[in-house]
Amino acid sequence: MKDEFFSSVGRISQVVYIVRVILLVALVAVVFKVSTSYFHHDPAHEFLMPLAYFFTIVTSIFATLTILMQSIKRLHDMEKGPMWASLLFVPGLNVLFILYAAAAPSRAK
Repeated sequence: MKDEFFSSVGRISQVVYIVRVILLVALVAVVFKVSTSYFHHDPAHEFLMPLAYFFTIVTSIFATLTILMQSIKRLHDMEKGPMWASLLFVPGLNVLFILYAAAAPSRAK
């Protein structure tokens, strides 16, 4: 079965999960850095800084939803219910959940 990146169907291993989460967090960091440096380089363009924050927020929402899909796949691999992925929306617990999902062993058949 072909693994689709934006789907919650299927299973992924620990390594794939870790790599995808790191890449998505890095994407948000790069978008923030590039957009703030682009709009902040000249005092004449400083009024456009909210646009940089908008790009970062949109990218963050995209990354959060994609990490949610990857977490559901990882939970399938650990034979846990997908409702545990809702912990991503609880501040503080989201980091602990991602660390748990990255460290827990697979129970795939």
